[in-house]
Amino acid sequence: MADEAPATGGASLPDLPDATPVSVHLNRDFRVLWLARTMGQTAANTAQFGSLIVIVENTGSGFLSSIVVLSWVLPAALISILSGLIVDRVPKKWMLFVANGLRASGCFVFILSSQGTVEIFILVLFLASLGPFVGPAESALVPTLVRRENLTAANAFLNLMRYVAQIAGLVVLAPVLVRVAGVDALFITTGALFAGSAVYSALIPMGVVTHHDSTDIEFPDEEARPRTKGLREARDFLRGNRAVWQAVVQLALLAALLPLLLALTPVYVTEALDQKVSELPVVIFPAILGMLFGLRMVSGLARSRDTAWLGTVGLAVFIGAVVALSLIDVWAEALENPLALRGLDIGVIEISRETQIVMIILLPMGFAFSLVNVAANAILNVRVPVGMQGRVFSLQTVMAGAASIPPLLIGGALTEILDVRIVLGISPVVLVLAWAFARFGTLNPRTARRRTAAAPQ
Repeated sequence: MADEAPATGGASLPDLPDATPVSVHLNRDFRVLWLARTMGQTAANTAQFGSLIVIVENTGSGFLSSIVVLSWVLPAALISILSGLIVDRVPKKWMLFVANGLRASGCFVFILSSQGTVEIFILVLFLASLGPFVGPAESALVPTLVRRENLTAANAFLNLMRYVAQIAGLVVLAPVLVRVAGVDALFITTGALFAGSAVYSALIPMGVVTHHDSTDIEFPDEEARPRTKGLREARDFLRGNRAVWQAVVQLALLAALLPLLLALTPVYVTEALDQKVSELPVVIFPAILGMLFGLRMVSGLARSRDTAWLGTVGLAVFIGAVVALSLIDVWAEALENPLALRGLDIGVIEISRETQIVMIILLPMGFAFSLVNVAANAILNVRVPVGMQGRVFSLQTVMAGAASIPPLLIGGALTEILDVRIVLGISPVVLVLAWAFARFGTLNPRTARRRTAAAPQ
């Protein structure tokens, strides 16, 4: 692994390894991992948005929709403290096999139930409780399956496939299956995807990693276990490593804002844009293009720019785009005369003037989303010891869950009394303050350096 980054605030992160021209996704060992991960993420996104659609259609309550999203987030914040320790101590492929198998079983059991509101919440809590055992294990396996110089390309490809999973689950499978085939078909499909993910997880090899000096080194997954005690070492490592700390905070803040955006989306689309929820795929298409463009560009940008700086810029642009979305009425009025914006009928749907402006804003927003994810994950894979990565990714999940709970509770309640645009506008305020502290605050690395001196490098 790379040497530890300087802990001082003014130090910059050395350039990350360049992505090689070889298509990393064709790596046989890595291919099994991304197939398992993509199927599991598609299933999770389908279940998440499907449960949200069912609750919104049954109750029509913005507050209950926030509670559903909170039910997905809260278990991750609580259980990740334990899951990080377990992930670092057991073979990660079998962790993924068991967790995905249990998630598949939960979906099939739900199909046999009465499928009421209570049962939906029980299923959501069950699936969400298993998620913290999956994400850290998948992330920690990446540096054991690909060359160090391909980590940026590998993370970029994993982010691409995550977006594919989000599109397939949130935009296609969940709304289409609920409306066309019903709840049974939704969760049969979800259970089958989880089962497929479990099968592929069992096929993940105990990786052989090749370092940048072209010397093959055996690195079985069983050997990537912690040699010191508990989450305290991971916490101290973050305190003593400025670049890693900033990457974790960036990922946590981005992940914290997304649940609220998901909860507000059905209300925002109908009230602010005068569109139907079923028309969401057309509305967010520019965001998808922005994500794909960001993934295509990030490796080149990492060669010429400091990767930590790229993540900071990406987070700032993303937050700015959220604020811009909240001002949609102002933009629509200001641009009406110079651009002569009118409603656009494209045959399939009629796109309102406000929707056209939102689609323009979503393009750089999607690009910024890719920038933050790829840059921050590359820093973690390069700079965090393999035996500690499960705990570091779990701590990031805990931070994301803790940061997302207040916005979800407050934002969901405010949607009952305030316009959704106002709620959207004030939502990033706390996150901006937290980001500023992480970017410009001070860390005392002395204790952390002593405690992490013996960490596997």
